Amino acid sequence: MTPGGSAWPAAIDSDAAARIARLMFYALLAVVLMTLDHRGQYVEQLRALGWRAVEPVIMAVEAPFALGQRLGEELRDRHELMQTIEQLELERRERRAELALLEELADDNRELRALLEATRRDLPDFQAAELMHIDLNPWSHRVVINRGGRDGLQAGQPVMDSRGVIGQVDEVGMHTAQVILISDPDHALPVRVQRTGLRTVAYGSGRINQLRLTDLPMNVDLDPGDRLLTSGLGGAFPAGLPVAEIETVSRPSGEAFALAEARPLGRLDRSRHVLVVDAPIAQTSPENETSVEEDPAPEPETP
Repeated sequence: MTPGGSAWPAAIDSDAAARIARLMFYALLAVVLMTLDHRGQYVEQLRALGWRAVEPVIMAVEAPFALGQRLGEELRDRHELMQTIEQLELERRERRAELALLEELADDNRELRALLEATRRDLPDFQAAELMHIDLNPWSHRVVINRGGRDGLQAGQPVMDSRGVIGQVDEVGMHTAQVILISDPDHALPVRVQRTGLRTVAYGSGRINQLRLTDLPMNVDLDPGDRLLTSGLGGAFPAGLPVAEIETVSRPSGEAFALAEARPLGRLDRSRHVLVVDAPIAQTSPENETSVEEDPAPEPETP
């Protein structure tokens, strides 16, 4: 070896060559491993094995949190369920108390019916109809509906809307019928005061929003706001149908009767769809007519 270190370059070159050789070996090994992994999916299998080994640990760590969350939800659901049960139990007690009260009232009602010998009253049936024509005569309050004799209508049947009585069937055709409104000056309706039970007659005034009560005693117990219902007298109108509400009561000095004005509850000038009440119409029996005709006149007394 000559002075100056000519052997150092040779040593350095051999070390570099060894490093390059190792690098090439590792690169070739990496290529081979990637090829084998691509074909055999070994890395995925190792990852799956690792996950299977780690999964119990993860489950063990998550178990307390999941258990606590489940217990909290169950406790909350149980609390809500208990509140619902308590509310239902309270409502059940209230309903039982109301039922007991209703049973007592039913017993009282049956007892009163037995004492008064009252009979049950069946509710009337209704038949829907629609207005077709309005009489333009200001003194004649009449309308025409699209029901007639073929539908079973008869003269005298009550007609009402959803609020109250508006009129009465006057003339019946085959397919239509004429209805006279309770506001017509020629119409009179037997009514009773709901508050006191007073029976009287409501006459049409010729005004669409007013009825007149003219045959009232001066000391009549009648106040504005009292409701008038059909009395059932006369046989045409069933009892209890709403008719009107008292607006004014006057007692003119020097007159024999008090006067009252009432506002019809039915919308006489606005209702388009009406109901015809299928109530039986009272008619004079032939026996009564015969008895009246055959009643002999009293013979004049001889002096």
